[in-house]
Amino acid sequence: MELKIKSGIFYMLDADDEKRLFDNEEEAIEALKLLVSKSKELDPESLYIYEVNTVGDKWEIKSIPWAKIAIKLMKGSK
Repeated sequence: MELKIKSGIFYMLDADDEKRLFDNEEEAIEALKLLVSKSKELDPESLYIYEVNTVGDKWEIKSIPWAKIAIKLMKGSK
């Protein structure tokens, strides 16, 4: 698998032992929604979406706040 980073930023969904990469935040949130709807065994304390910024010499990794994820889910992330 290959993922071309278009803007220097990508998103990683980290759900227990499963990790997935996405071009944008909305795709990661939609994938989280789908994953949660299919699995009743996921630990909510082990679900994260990270933004990885590769612009510049030092990469930055930050967690997307749950409040932001919740608002996008309530509005519909697309």
